[in-house]
Amino acid sequence: MLPSTFEDYLEAVLTVTGNGRQPATSQEIAVALGTERATAETTIASLVEEGYLERATGDAVRLTEKGRSVAAGVARKHRVLQCFLTEMLGVDEDAASKEACTLEHGISDETIERLSSYMEGAEAPQERGGRCRGREACTLLDCKEGDTVRVAMIRGPRRNRRLLDLGVFPGEVVQIRRKLPNQSVVVRVKGCDIAISPEIATSIIVESCP
Repeated sequence: MLPSTFEDYLEAVLTVTGNGRQPATSQEIAVALGTERATAETTIASLVEEGYLERATGDAVRLTEKGRSVAAGVARKHRVLQCFLTEMLGVDEDAASKEACTLEHGISDETIERLSSYMEGAEAPQERGGRCRGREACTLLDCKEGDTVRVAMIRGPRRNRRLLDLGVFPGEVVQIRRKLPNQSVVVRVKGCDIAISPEIATSIIVESCP
């Protein structure tokens, strides 16, 4: 098992790039983790040496297949844990995300599978469809008109509190109605159409419905 710090770095690269296939600079990674650039560069060098990252242009790096596999696994654990804490236990979004960051490193894949299955089984039949299934995620801005997706995570929930008031929260299914010329996205949620700015849309991580 990789040290939790290494897993955090791989997950950060995945988060910064969206899919891990694009390069991320050491500065971007440091900002995402809230650490100093020099510290980030030292850990990045170790991950390159171990084969989890590979050098791109300049000081940028990208995930190798091995690194992407680890990052995707950690990100999935984070989503499942955050959904469990917020939707099943009623923990505040901010606190749930921090708790998930701590728990994701020690929890096994088997336990995550059982936890995910438990949350699905706890839903009413008309709601059943599965929260946080761990499918490949993207942002709301990446979706096409007509897509139906499930909200997996909202980055910076305190800044997007209005979204929660409108019913856009982890686990909620939304339909992409229109994409406007200014890149705003009109979605239908709970029977209502709401327009979301491109800046906010990029903070909403979604995954495809089954």
